[in-house]
Amino acid sequence: MSGAAPPWGEAAVESWRAVQGEAVAYVQLSALLVTPQWARRHAQAVLGAWLIPPETAETAVLLVSELVTNSVAATITLARHDPAAAGLVTQTLRRQPGRIVIEVSDSDPHPPVLAEAGPDAESGRGLMLVQALSKEWSYYFPPSGGKTTYCVISAPDTPSGATAGGPQ
Repeated sequence: MSGAAPPWGEAAVESWRAVQGEAVAYVQLSALLVTPQWARRHAQAVLGAWLIPPETAETAVLLVSELVTNSVAATITLARHDPAAAGLVTQTLRRQPGRIVIEVSDSDPHPPVLAEAGPDAESGRGLMLVQALSKEWSYYFPPSGGKTTYCVISAPDTPSGATAGGPQ
C-alpha cells in the first residue's frame, strides 16, 4: 500500500474510461449510518448486471461494505469538527478485463490506517478484511480534495454474448 496512484495508472486519473473494455458504475450517497446498506444494494445490482459470479460478487459486496463504512465514519467525524466538510461518499465500481476495482471517495483528507484490532474489539477490522480479500488496496488524494480508497479483486471476464455495460 503506497497511497501514490490509482490502480489504472497516473495518466488515467483524468479519464473515467481509462481501460479498454472497462465498464463503470458509480453512486453518490450522503454520509449517513444507512449508507453502507445502500452501497451494498447498488453493488449487488451492478455486479448482477455485469454477470459476475456469485462468489466473486459476495466478496466485492463485503469489500464495498467495509470501505464505505470507513468513509462514512471518517466523513461523520470530519463533519463534527467542521460542519462545512459534511459531504458525500462516492462508490465507483470498475469492471476491467480480469478484475474489479472498487473505489470509495470521501471528503476526509486523512489516509486510511490499517490497525491491529484486539480480540475483544468491536470494530477496526475493516481494512484487515480488505487487505486479506483483495489482490491489492491503497488510496490516493484526488485534485478535488479528500481521498479515494480502492481495492482490486480478480474476476472472470464477461461471458461471450453478455452485455458489457450494466447500470450506471
